[in-house]
Amino acid sequence: MVKIFFVLGVGFLIGFYGLLKEEQIKLNCRLQTVWLLLLIFCMGVSIGRNGEVIGNLPTLGGKALLFAVLSVIGSVAFVFVLSKYFLKKGEEE
Repeated sequence: MVKIFFVLGVGFLIGFYGLLKEEQIKLNCRLQTVWLLLLIFCMGVSIGRNGEVIGNLPTLGGKALLFAVLSVIGSVAFVFVLSKYFLKKGEEE
């Protein structure tokens, strides 16, 4: 776990101080996409091999759908309230 936070910290410092050139930033974006797709693929393989997860998929799917819908509703409501507050406050100034 320490290694993960160390690498994250080094990446943060490199980004914060702007040590990468424009072409290096573009390469970094492409590499992030490739590694993210590989990670998602590996997660899919792990889930597909796990018989317990496959057996519980109907229950897990319903809970996941409920969680996703409630998250979206909560996020939209929160942004709506904040935008009303800040936009109203900004128009007065």
